[in-house]
Amino acid sequence: MDLNQLFISNLKKWRKNIGFSQKKLAEKCDTGHSYIRQLESGKGQPSFAFIIKIADALQIEPYLLFYDETKSDMSTREKYLDSIENKLLKAVSNNIQNTFDELKKYK
Repeated sequence: MDLNQLFISNLKKWRKNIGFSQKKLAEKCDTGHSYIRQLESGKGQPSFAFIIKIADALQIEPYLLFYDETKSDMSTREKYLDSIENKLLKAVSNNIQNTFDELKKYK
């Protein structure tokens, strides 16, 4: 996928994820909805300044409009969160087992 197609795909994805229509995104970016439609159809090319406006309106970092999720492994952040989740689950499991062991002593 070329960079323009990636931008178009990510723009649509992020806009829809946040629940914005093209019109709502246009309002947030202080432009006409026809310009957003042009961008999403590949008929328009945004300036760097406008890419930043879009990112701000979507409350994301600008690089995410060009990020290719298909070419990356699990991110470091995701690996870190998975690690924490596994540690928490193990700790909870151990605490539950310890609690049952303590209760058995009083039977």
